Amino acid sequence: MDSAPVVSAEPEQQTMDQQQIPFADRIKEVLLNYLPLAFITFGGPQAHIALLLDLFVAKKQWLSDEMFTELYAISNALPGPASTQLAFTVALIRGGAIAGVLAFLIWSIPGGIVMGALGYAVGRLGASDIPQSVLYIERALASVSIALISIAAKQLTFKLLTDKTSASLAAIAVVLVINFASQAWLIPVMMVFGGIVTYIESIVPGILSKYKAKKARKNDGQQIAQNTVSGDWRVADEASTEALVVSGENSSSLEPNDNAGSTAGGATVNAAATDTITPNNKSEVNATEKQETRRDLHIYFTYSMKTGAALIVLFFILLIISGVLQHYTVTSQAVPLWLEILSTFYFVGAIIFGGGPVVVPLLYNYVVSNTEWLTTTEFLMGFAIINVMPGPNFNFAAYCGALAYRSTGATSFVGALLAWIGIFLPGLLIKAGVLPIWRHYRDLPVLRVIFKGLNSVAVGLLISAVYMLWMKAIALPGNSVTSLGEYTGWTGLMVVGFLVMDTWKIAPWWVVGGSAIVGAIAWVADGRP
Repeated sequence: MDSAPVVSAEPEQQTMDQQQIPFADRIKEVLLNYLPLAFITFGGPQAHIALLLDLFVAKKQWLSDEMFTELYAISNALPGPASTQLAFTVALIRGGAIAGVLAFLIWSIPGGIVMGALGYAVGRLGASDIPQSVLYIERALASVSIALISIAAKQLTFKLLTDKTSASLAAIAVVLVINFASQAWLIPVMMVFGGIVTYIESIVPGILSKYKAKKARKNDGQQIAQNTVSGDWRVADEASTEALVVSGENSSSLEPNDNAGSTAGGATVNAAATDTITPNNKSEVNATEKQETRRDLHIYFTYSMKTGAALIVLFFILLIISGVLQHYTVTSQAVPLWLEILSTFYFVGAIIFGGGPVVVPLLYNYVVSNTEWLTTTEFLMGFAIINVMPGPNFNFAAYCGALAYRSTGATSFVGALLAWIGIFLPGLLIKAGVLPIWRHYRDLPVLRVIFKGLNSVAVGLLISAVYMLWMKAIALPGNSVTSLGEYTGWTGLMVVGFLVMDTWKIAPWWVVGGSAIVGAIAWVADGRP
């Protein structure tokens, strides 16, 4: 009894201590931790998730595995770039709203600048094939990226897939994703399905218990009536005596005195009470939960649910406006080009589910097929480049925007900026809007049960990413790809990368940098690895 107040006060004291960290120190903390990520986040969204998990959960311990996976699951269920939303959210929680925006800019701007500049260059010089040296470096980076994702999948599998239901949900997610990855609706539907399954699993035992209890009471009533009719008073008297004994035992376990229940109603109430948590046990359970999740109390963003709701409303208002402008863009020339670019990329960013891998085919439809802002060759050139660049795949929008507004150098810059803002804005708006709602309700028992299903599906997505990237890891001339298994040298590099990061605990950025050197050496050796 004495230990509960001490343990329950510990998170409160930690929260107070965290609140004393000056704002400038929190900004500095975000700067120091996010700046390296801007230059080593190769390998696409799944590799980004692995890097974030390793840095902010395993090493820095800014948040727990459970919270990280919840936020990852939410990001996958919302439109926009999942890894960028997650990077933005981690900084938002750790340092506040300004820190979150700063982290997003650090995370995205370097790659966006390079892609915009390349778009301008392609518009001036024309598209050409990717140099062989770049292809070799991309293969090395892809090999290490698969190792990173495998480590993250391994860690989350052991921590979150703890029973048959969670493991089954993850397996279902893997099977569906590797077979139907092109379906944009698949991931959010799987998230909803996972939450429904774990919710049903949580309520079924209670429903069955009530049904059995009701059936037992009905059978007992029929038995007593039958005994009464048959005149078997001895059996009825023994049943009553046994009920009184049970009532006395249960009463003594719950009350400080030894008074036993004397009615059948008392026996029923006390018998039911034996299945509840006693005050002492409840304190121990709460203390354990608080001790396990104390890092999750360090949340700095302070805007309210009303502000979050306003952001969500703004997201939908802008979506409606961009949808209307899309109609005019396709059917007439009445909309200024700069507004066409901004509205088109906002619309694309707002309807993309599944993150970076989905954005490329969707953008092709809008910037090549519908508007002819880019040629197919220019589009494929940019697609090849974005796969060897650090940062989010959504930076591809800067390349497309620069080419869409290519009349001068100044307009190329404006086009790249508008496209870049347009494609990232909807995902950040909706995620920032959902966060205060999630924060307020995440501790409700029903939501924790639902998040168990979402987390299980999220682990399945990460596992499926290992297979999908394996099958398309090796870039070939002519914008084609093949499996990592076709090249034993690159497969060996993946195994070595897994070993040094998982067992020797070498920091990922050292391994990423080393793999780039290996790729350059392989190019010099004419690709013999």
